[in-house]
Amino acid sequence: MRNIFVIAKNTLKLEVRDKILYGIVIFGMLYVFFMLFLAQLVLKELPMVRSFGLTGIYFFNAIIALFLGTTSFFKDIDRKVAYFILSKPVSRLQFLIGKFLGLCLVLLLTSAILAVAYLGVVAYENGGFDALGLLAIAMQYLEMSLFLAFAIFVSTFSSSLMSVVYTSGVFFLGHVVSQLVTDAQKMGLGGFQLFLVKVLYYIFPNLEKFDARDLAIHAVAMPWEQLGLALAYAAVYILLLLFAAIWIFERKEI
Repeated sequence: MRNIFVIAKNTLKLEVRDKILYGIVIFGMLYVFFMLFLAQLVLKELPMVRSFGLTGIYFFNAIIALFLGTTSFFKDIDRKVAYFILSKPVSRLQFLIGKFLGLCLVLLLTSAILAVAYLGVVAYENGGFDALGLLAIAMQYLEMSLFLAFAIFVSTFSSSLMSVVYTSGVFFLGHVVSQLVTDAQKMGLGGFQLFLVKVLYYIFPNLEKFDARDLAIHAVAMPWEQLGLALAYAAVYILLLLFAAIWIFERKEI
């Protein structure tokens, strides 16, 4: 466990020094604070402020997760950091899990910064402490953690460019796959076509399970069962992805 925590800590230190990450976070904060200006001109209702704010945080968190997940592993390979670490009494399992936890810490830090900015804007607009908005951001963090796990998984067998392509594609499919099943049933599809749609539904992550923005925008409490199922779904899917990544990485020559 000590090796995992050391790798996670070093990953956090290395990634927070990246100027690109700083740029994304700064743009995200500027966007959230820009809500103050829009609130005075256009967004006259608090739900609109929440909507634009939470959507902006989601967008910038997705960029951060994609950037971290598809570059960190390859940077360690290119800089020979992975060779140095694995030459020590550190297993590849410990390396990947430590890398994942470190990236989750970076994402947690950036999410916290954007969340504080968002809560400040909502409070300034007489919205008080937006607990539901904070819960929606936490659900977004769960989704992005799963996103990170998938990015690490594809990084173990593909190039940096293809990792971006694969991860972006799965991110898109993860938000439409549940709707595909609904549409297929409405259209009366059956046989192989419906089977194929259902295969996609069960293989690709259903990222809509983590979307609590509408509930937060309209101040509707999220059912505890939905929260529990989302947590369990994320945990199981992340473990499966990390297990597959470790299995591939153990057989990979570096």
